[in-house]
Amino acid sequence: MKDLNFFKPYQGKNKEKANSKLYVYGTMVIAVLLIIGTLGVNTARIILLNRSIKDYNDKLSAPEIQSQLKEAETINKQISILKQYDSAITDVAVSVKARDNVSDTLLMDISSTVPSEVSFKNLDISDNVVNIKGVSTNRSAVAELKHNLSSLPIMQDVYVNSINNSGAVEGEYSFDVKCVLKDVE
Repeated sequence: MKDLNFFKPYQGKNKEKANSKLYVYGTMVIAVLLIIGTLGVNTARIILLNRSIKDYNDKLSAPEIQSQLKEAETINKQISILKQYDSAITDVAVSVKARDNVSDTLLMDISSTVPSEVSFKNLDISDNVVNIKGVSTNRSAVAELKHNLSSLPIMQDVYVNSINNSGAVEGEYSFDVKCVLKDVE
């Protein structure tokens, strides 16, 4: 005769519960092992990094390195000061170049206004003022020079300071003309 087991359906459910508990506990053990493993690896890395930091700090505190560090700091200070001077000098150079009134075009413009009866003895340019001293065979040539200089677009004002025949060769007039240049920026 065959044995009948009436509790068989209940025993299968218990086995399923035991299997699911086994999976849950197994997963928890694996997770705990992973956490402990990463904790160990990270702790070992922290210890090694702290040792290398201590080694680097010991090397940096060596007297030879400290003297090189001080020298590097003084050189960096000098470089920053030189950069400040360079920028200041660059600004000055740009300003001077912008104020440079003596150019080929200025001299060509002035020479284009000179009548044939006039010759220059001295041409002096300082700041925005041009002083011309010369001689002429007649007074009208000096007036023509003044008129021609006044018509130049770079001239602000033109004055004839003096015309006289003393100190000049007979039949010639010495003159002095002052020209003020426009401020060009």
